[in-house]
Formats: sequence, C-alpha cells, structure tokens
Amino acid sequence: MSIDSQRSLLSNRSVAESLRDSASSCGATPPQFNRRDILQGLGLGSVAFSNLLANPTSAVADTAHRKPRAKNVIFLFMVGGASQLETFDPKPELHRRAGKLAGDIFSAEELAGFNPEKTFDHCRILPPIFSFKQHGQCGAWVSEIFPELSKVVDDITFIKSMRTDSPIHVVGEVLMHTGYPRKGHPSLGSWVTHGLGTENQNMPGFVVMADGRSVGGRAVYDSAYLPGVNQATLADVAAGREPLEYLKSAHDRSNQQQQIELMQRLNAIHEARHPAQSDLKARIAALETAFDMQASAPEIFDLSRESAETRQLYGDTDFGRKCLTARRLVENGVRFVEILDGAKGREWDAHGNRGGLEQNHRKNAKRTDRGIAALIQDLKRTGLLDETLVVWATEFGRTPFEEERKERSVLGRGHHHYGFTMWMAGGGLKPGISYGATDELGMHAIQNPVSHHDLHATILHLLGLDHEQLTYRHNSRDFRLTDVYGEVVHDIIA
Repeated sequence: MSIDSQRSLLSNRSVAESLRDSASSCGATPPQFNRRDILQGLGLGSVAFSNLLANPTSAVADTAHRKPRAKNVIFLFMVGGASQLETFDPKPELHRRAGKLAGDIFSAEELAGFNPEKTFDHCRILPPIFSFKQHGQCGAWVSEIFPELSKVVDDITFIKSMRTDSPIHVVGEVLMHTGYPRKGHPSLGSWVTHGLGTENQNMPGFVVMADGRSVGGRAVYDSAYLPGVNQATLADVAAGREPLEYLKSAHDRSNQQQQIELMQRLNAIHEARHPAQSDLKARIAALETAFDMQASAPEIFDLSRESAETRQLYGDTDFGRKCLTARRLVENGVRFVEILDGAKGREWDAHGNRGGLEQNHRKNAKRTDRGIAALIQDLKRTGLLDETLVVWATEFGRTPFEEERKERSVLGRGHHHYGFTMWMAGGGLKPGISYGATDELGMHAIQNPVSHHDLHATILHLLGLDHEQLTYRHNSRDFRLTDVYGEVVHDIIA
C-alpha cells in the first residue's frame, strides 16, 4: 500500500468522529490533537501497515493448504525483458543463419505477433553476442556476463520454455504479476499472503524493494480486490535512508503506549456502536502492529548487524543491499519479498535506441550478478534455501533477429513472448536441471512449454496452496490468480 493510501486509510472521517464522539460520551473533554499529530507521534506515517495483519492460518489456508515445500518467496524481477539469447539459452543455429532476413525464415503471421507498430520482414538473424560456457556438474550454459551466477548453477532450475500472451511492456509486467492482461487484479505476493498470512505479526507479509516505478505501476504489487492486509509495503534500503517513513517515533515508548491505549478504548466504543464497519478492526490491529514494528523493523533492516564477510559477499551496491535485506526479511518471517530491478526506465529493454543490446546487458548483469549469486550462496549456507523459493523473472524475452537499424543506431533486439528463459532455486525444486526448450532458432517454446499461469500455479503449489482452490469472491464471481488456466509443473519438483 502506498504511503498516501495508508495515510488515507487511517485518517478517514469515521476515525476522527470516533475520537470526538466517544470522548464526549465518556464525559471527557475531547483531546486537543489532530489525526496527523497522533499518527506521526506514533511513528505511523507508513502505516496503516494494514498488510501486517494477515493471520498465519487464515480460512483460505485451511481450505486450500497442502503440504508445503517452501515457506517464503524472493521474487527477482528484471524489468524490461532480459534476452534469453544473451543470458542462458545460446542457439548455435543462429550463427549459421546470421544475416538472413527474418521474412525468409518466419511466416508473416509469426512476425505480425510482436509489435503492431513495427515490421520485421527485413530484420536480420542475430546470433548471441556474448560467449557462453557450460558450468557446474549440471553443465548449464551461462553467458560470460554472469561470472558469479555461473558458480551456483547446480542450485538453479532453469525453465527454457517460458511463454506469455503479450509483447507489450505494461501488459507483460501485469501478466507476470497478476495472471491477467489488465490492471485491477491482485499480485502474486498478495495472493500468497492472502493464502498463508505472515509468520511474523510484527512485520509485513509482503515487502517490495524497487529502484523506481515501472510502467506496470502499482498493479504489480497491488492487492486490488483482496483485503488491504494483503498489499505490499514499499521499503527503501538505499544507504543513509530510512527503510520506512516515520518508523522512528517522536515520543518515548511509555507515552506511545498511553496514546495507543486511549485510541483503542475510543475505537472499541465506536466499534460497539457500529459493528458493521469491518475496517475499524483493521485499524485497531494496525495501530498495535505498527507499534510493535517500531521495535523489530529497525533491527531487521540494519545491515550493519551482518558480519563483514557477509556484507562483502553481497557487495556494497544498491542491488546487493536489497538482496541481503531480502534474506534478512524471509528469515524473520516475511512471506513474500520482491526486488524490482531496472524499474525506472525499463533498464533491461535492449533496443538499439536504448543504448544497444551489448552495453545494456553488460551493465545490467554487472549490477545484479554478484548480489543474486550471493543470495543463493547465503541462503544455502544458512539452511534457508530449502524453505525459500528464489525466482528470477522478466516480462518476456528478446527476438532471435535484430531490429531494423536506422542510421547510427546500434544492435538491439525486439520484444519476444513466444519462448524465453526464467529460473528458480530452492524451495523444493530439482536443482541443476534445465526444463523445456525453444526451437533451434529460439523462436518458439516447443518442448514442455510453460505459461505464466503454469509458473504461478507451480509457485503456489510449492507453498502448499492449490491454485484452483485459492479463490476470492468479487463482483459475484470467484477469482483466482490463474484465472481458469494453469498446470503445476511437477517435473521440476523434487
């Protein structure tokens, strides 16, 4: 939930009326402070922390729960569309056909399915521009731009046959997060916390760390029609910044406790008068939880508590700090943590007019490689990898041909949703395998294709949730993350 939305939730008129009317009914003089004074005094600007209120065992979990393989998820989303051909899926046949026209190889229908504003008939086949080597006992192919990640491939499960329904950024982002092509549906993290709640009642169940606002906007972490308790809390772990606004209180704990007790008594009176107002219970619990969070959250977000060896493993970078924070969050009971990388400006969008494919992917891989590898190594050595599912995802891949170059433009690839690569690690998966495949040119997922619905169904399954049973009734219809689709990919589960 955004800061503005959270403030709006706790500062609506009914709360003000309850303070004034309830105080009068008790024969007391109404206290001389306003709503903003109360909230800021309590340190609750980034409250209502209503997303902290999910119970560890909800009614949904009771009906949809199955034996879990994982307890938590760390979702790493590379915004812009990372190229499978420059990362994890080299295609030798592209070298043999380099320079040939796409229109001579692919049908008009295939080439018409990418971008309605562009034509690709005269684009030329482009082989992978980076060198690849096999790594680990599993022999996974990894690009030269991921030297650190190549060291942990035996812990990774590659899915090389991903496909989705749209090559448009905003639609692709929303699909990968909500399962639907339109905004207005809950995100994956919201569904997970709705089904399982949070293990730590003093922390959010769903935390997002982003380096900007992507074109998908709030839709990628919004709870939509699910209860507000399932919405994400946005955290900022940049050096020298407070992770959450107003986390520190202007008053001592004793004074805060007295203020909380007063507000709870007044709210209880109001609740008795208006039992149909379900939001009031959420507000009451939110104040209690946020009060407790002031003591626990600063410690969890404090990376100086880690050893120098661990901090060096992740590296002193913005992305490295996010990855280390993600590990600290899941070990402290946060159910779902997402890192949106390259959100501002779609950094992984490797068009020729956006810096070029080579410069783009070298820069992005250098920024993220060390942190991701460190996260897997750290989770494994602390025993958390077995119960934490790490997902590396993107909205789609890139085309096997370059975009038609204009004067002075550099090499670039277009959007490609017919077949691309993602990977997962830990959380009950078979490590060190590659599942599925695209054709020899990397155009279509032809072996064991996996849709975004299948991916979502599999993630829920690993968490012990049945994607067909995890539903929420809205506007007289039962909605679910996978809509009416989705099959669990059992072949990648250990």
